[in-house]
Amino acid sequence: MILGIDPKVDYAFKYLLGRDSTRAILIDVLNKVLDAPPGHEIQDVELLNPFNLQEALDDKLSILDIKARDQTGRLFNIEMQMLAYPDYEKRVLYYWSKLYQQQLHEGENYVALRPTISISFLNHVLFPQVPDHHLRFHLLEDNHHFPMTGDIEFHVLELPKFTKKLEELGGGLDIWLYFLRYAETMDAGALPTVLRQPSIMRAVEELKMLTQSDIERERYERQLKNQFDRNSWEWHARRREEIGQEIGKQIGQEIGQKIGQKIGQEIGKQIGIIRICEDILQRQETPEGQLLALSLEDLTRLAEDLKKQTLSQR
Repeated sequence: MILGIDPKVDYAFKYLLGRDSTRAILIDVLNKVLDAPPGHEIQDVELLNPFNLQEALDDKLSILDIKARDQTGRLFNIEMQMLAYPDYEKRVLYYWSKLYQQQLHEGENYVALRPTISISFLNHVLFPQVPDHHLRFHLLEDNHHFPMTGDIEFHVLELPKFTKKLEELGGGLDIWLYFLRYAETMDAGALPTVLRQPSIMRAVEELKMLTQSDIERERYERQLKNQFDRNSWEWHARRREEIGQEIGKQIGQEIGQKIGQKIGQEIGKQIGIIRICEDILQRQETPEGQLLALSLEDLTRLAEDLKKQTLSQR
């Protein structure tokens, strides 16, 4: 049975990782992303905004990122983004800061603040300047590279950069990234051996349940359609913006050329007057470079002064 469900679609992603009944899958994903040393793994998480299937029926409802807290109090913001948004880095920082500051209530001490970690799975490339598919960001001193604080941490996982084949898969994160990329076309009854991990098998079963329920399937299809529509709208909006910029640039160049031509003609006219006056006054010509260094206003003023001097000699 081919799954036919893409876990990158917002509804399926939250269905898979954002429910209380699937916290074990979320814990495994978090541990694989963080790659914590033995003894420091996440043992349990509390979902701060569990995915509500009834609310998800409303097309107008925005399906929020997954927010969770582990047993040590660390906060996590996990999201999947299918579309490339402008200024995405600012968006991620903004939502990180909201989650961080919401920890503190009036009268509480700053020592109560716990590390907050943002994890973004992207179906597009945000940082083309490097080939790495998993990027980690911290707040570091420029020259010595030590952290100002360990409370801020960002993980960006760019799925299009993950191109490993089955036989090349390494650790657990490789397996999850491969699953997220290709689960839609996988045969649930014939998974490759390397993918037969407990959490992956559980994820497959959850997606199978989604496909077998007419209601859940309808919700998924509706969300998928919304994302396709949004994708199309975003593409057309970006194209309109590009066309507008091209037209604006062309108009700007044409106006600039006309203005530049007019100013150039006026500068030439004033230099011509200066040359004639200097000849009449039998003065040495002012070097052309010196004249061109003057503003049009100064050239006009110099030309007027010289004209007055020529008139006073008559």
